Amino acid sequence: MKSLLSIGVIGFLLVSSCQKEELSSCGNLNKSLADKVEFYCGTVADLSQIVNNQPYGQIVNSQFNSVTAENSMKSAYLHPNQNTYYWTEADELADYCASHSKRLHGHTLIWHKQLPDWILNYQGSTADWEKLLKEHILEIVSHFKGKVASWDVVNEAFNEDGTLRNSIWKENLGASYIEKAFIYAREADPNAKLFYNDYSLAINPVKRSAVLNYLNHLRAKGTPIDGIGMQMHIFNGFPENIEISNTMDEIWKNDYLVHISELDISINPQSQQMLSAPDKELRRQAEKYLYIFKAYERIPARYQFGITIWGVSDNDSWIRYTYNRNDFPLLFDDNYLPKPAYCKLISNL
Repeated sequence: MKSLLSIGVIGFLLVSSCQKEELSSCGNLNKSLADKVEFYCGTVADLSQIVNNQPYGQIVNSQFNSVTAENSMKSAYLHPNQNTYYWTEADELADYCASHSKRLHGHTLIWHKQLPDWILNYQGSTADWEKLLKEHILEIVSHFKGKVASWDVVNEAFNEDGTLRNSIWKENLGASYIEKAFIYAREADPNAKLFYNDYSLAINPVKRSAVLNYLNHLRAKGTPIDGIGMQMHIFNGFPENIEISNTMDEIWKNDYLVHISELDISINPQSQQMLSAPDKELRRQAEKYLYIFKAYERIPARYQFGITIWGVSDNDSWIRYTYNRNDFPLLFDDNYLPKPAYCKLISNL
């Protein structure tokens, strides 16, 4: 992959921390994590953190070559009022990615969460809702044409039993909103890669089968769907490794790009009292991360869209504030120092 910025200060921190780990000395740190693999290696990021939090920014700059917008491209942020779009933060992130040679992935156009109040309270006919959907997608994707390489067009449209989620979009447009969202996104930017993104695909064969069957049905009609995002918010012991690799295989064998789109590995899913991460669990976490990267390396290169870690340090993880539990799911600790998982990857990829 393309050479990234010099590691500088972060290189010293990585060496000094990783050498303390029995698991690995972290090997040669003249290259970043992104340099160790042939596919894109990314992170979800917030531009204000990149700019104002030096260790955070150093890690994003040196370790990753792809960025997913954490919040600034969600509907509540980009489209706060019916006739108002707020571009500033997302534009600044796009400029940052362009100036730092990083691919930018847009997340997400159509979702049942993080919607502005005006959409949640919108009253209108089916035709009005279709106009809303179309204008929303065309305006956003056109604005970022040539700057955003790919989009999560539709996010989490399925229930765990394989049925379609009864979201505000389905309630007002029926199931056709999924098809229309992809058509409008392609109309706005013919070159952007378009993804369906969802969770638990590796642990729920019923849901996975429903998603694949539905997307295959749409593609047979000519709907432009390029890939599937596997969110992968998983645990040390679940799902089994073979389930993860089998799911990747099933997706690419159905002719979809595979994006490990939101990877983190929890070590405290039961919300136990845990002030620090146990060494044993950190080692298990390291092995799990390495397995996922190695399994991903084995799928055909033409189907590898990349792996995106969902956060920079444990301190930034969505798990802590969403579930109100102390957890340690990422590659860097609360002090932005590398954990055994990072060391394992940098030494074995």
